[in-house]
Amino acid sequence: MAFTEKWNEIVEFVDRRLEACAVLGTNGSGKSELAVQLQEASEGFSALVSLELQFAVIEEERYNDDSDFMDCPDPGRTARVFIEEGGPMTPVLEDLFDSLRMRNLLDRGIKYLSTGEFRKVMICRALAENPKRLILDEPFDGLDAAAQVELTELLNRLAETGLQLVLVLNRLDEVADCVKHIFLLDEAGVVLSAPTDQAFASDCMARFFRMHDLPQELPHPPERERLILPDGAPLIEMNDVSVSYSGTEIFSGLEWAVHPGEHWQICGPNGCGKSTLLELVTGDHPQVFSNDVCVFGIRRGSGETVWDIKKHIGHVSSAVQVNYRVSTSVLNTVISGFHDSIGMYRKHSLAEEACALEWLEILHLNDKASRPLRSLSYGEQRLVLIARAMVKRPALLILDEPCQGLDEINRRTILKLIDHIGTQSDTTVLYVSHHVSDDIPCIRRRLTMN
Repeated sequence: MAFTEKWNEIVEFVDRRLEACAVLGTNGSGKSELAVQLQEASEGFSALVSLELQFAVIEEERYNDDSDFMDCPDPGRTARVFIEEGGPMTPVLEDLFDSLRMRNLLDRGIKYLSTGEFRKVMICRALAENPKRLILDEPFDGLDAAAQVELTELLNRLAETGLQLVLVLNRLDEVADCVKHIFLLDEAGVVLSAPTDQAFASDCMARFFRMHDLPQELPHPPERERLILPDGAPLIEMNDVSVSYSGTEIFSGLEWAVHPGEHWQICGPNGCGKSTLLELVTGDHPQVFSNDVCVFGIRRGSGETVWDIKKHIGHVSSAVQVNYRVSTSVLNTVISGFHDSIGMYRKHSLAEEACALEWLEILHLNDKASRPLRSLSYGEQRLVLIARAMVKRPALLILDEPCQGLDEINRRTILKLIDHIGTQSDTTVLYVSHHVSDDIPCIRRRLTMN
């Protein structure tokens, strides 16, 4: 079936009717490709906001960064400049800055914004273009709980003004009240098209989102060096830790210790420094060396190598996904988790390959093992990188919004896998999520940042 013909029903619906609709489906069903096609093929000017576009803008900012030729960090385009590139500031936009609590972001460089903060900016930029139709691909991903409520209210208000909304979603609980029609997709095409109330009540919806069974035991990695700490010693210890950018304080005076077997959820609004905190742990943040941070009993900046730390950590985040840009297969991506590398640069063992294949089978990606990682959808890539983080059963598993981009089935699967790892292994879990419903029973400690 030709690419355009596969979703003709949706394109025709969007052109023919002005009411808001939502598109849900599995990872790999082509939802994001459909969003691009709707922007290009439907009548009238359509503005598109997506994670892929967001990351492309950040890549452009990094490419144009002139910090090496300046006496200070190059801030690049500010949020205000980026929005004004879409169109002039209007009273509507000014009101939007207040309702989305983002006025304090306008004069900051967009490359320094968190995923959720930049998502707000992208939506404002799209509205500045005065589109006939606004297509939002996973608009809630990366937003904190308050921002999710604010965005839902905004979408309902926009729909009342006559702006047509097309929401491309993974989660059933993100369907806004303004949505009047739902399309459900799998890799073959449209499997359900119905008014919202009928769609939610249908047997097709219930069958579609039925969760996969998980094995009783997770794959055992090949023998490798295990972390040994003195009795009672913490995995992580931070004393009076502070981080700031260009005079702007992110957080200060942080005292925090994580002991083996203590699973933590890290909470807080967009921009409070959750990802920055995790980067201090992994050693990916330069200010770790100006702070009192000990990881695995090693004080950072005491002469250790980054590999002394990373060999005991599994890590997945938006930054990891953006930075994993090498041309390699899905299988090699998972295997690279044993070697803490971006891509594979030395021969791996048969045991490592067998373990990686077991993880791909659990996540129903074994049929895509030989495909290039970048040929997969955003959600499928996230699943592969989660497998990469888990494959070696690390002493510390850092999961920064791991369910971002995942469909309903895969989200439930990953949450159950995290709980399985937390209860049936020696791995300690640090977990960031803005979704209250993404509860993991084994996580009983919470660090709330302001």
